[in-house]
Amino acid sequence: MAQILKEELRKAIIESAKQEFLNNGYENASMRNIAKKANMTVGNLYRYFESKDDIHKQIVSNTLDEIDKLLRSITANKLSMETRVFNLKADIKDLRNLMNQLAEKLVDIYMRNKVEFNILMMQSNLNKELSEWFSSMISSLIEQHYLIPQLKIDKDILSHSYAASIFTGVKEIFSLADNSDEESLVRIVKTYLNSYVLMLDDDIRKLS
Repeated sequence: MAQILKEELRKAIIESAKQEFLNNGYENASMRNIAKKANMTVGNLYRYFESKDDIHKQIVSNTLDEIDKLLRSITANKLSMETRVFNLKADIKDLRNLMNQLAEKLVDIYMRNKVEFNILMMQSNLNKELSEWFSSMISSLIEQHYLIPQLKIDKDILSHSYAASIFTGVKEIFSLADNSDEESLVRIVKTYLNSYVLMLDDDIRKLS
């Protein structure tokens, strides 16, 4: 019986934390507020979760797993959230096809996990890790597809800039289009992601 009670309290903490993150964002979220909403003391809260970051990761873990499975499925296991050495040899047509698949399935994940997805996109320690991973992937993509000597020094700055811009754009799309139907949202995300593929290709070829 006690174990059931503990699981109920854990779920109460998770639901309380979701409200706190959505209302105040990750950085301004308070463990004290989470405990208050869950009707417990802060000391009791720390018996279940070590930190705010720990709660955040628990909330978004299933959504992040779905995104990881999505990346694996559309790249034949060449790409995942665990990948650190990237091998993304694909021409512009292949990349656009990947973006279309990504858009369709990412929107599906979002529609089924709106709260968790929005919390995942907030500025947090985990979000910073995702952004760094994405920057490394784009840097690798540039290096593998474009043999431009002057980019050897500049590609990290360029890739970080692209990654930050894409992340911010995707976040804004899902935030602004919260009431959009799935078909419209897929169309918007496809357009946005493909515009970056074309822009990246065009911009770097101009430097060659």
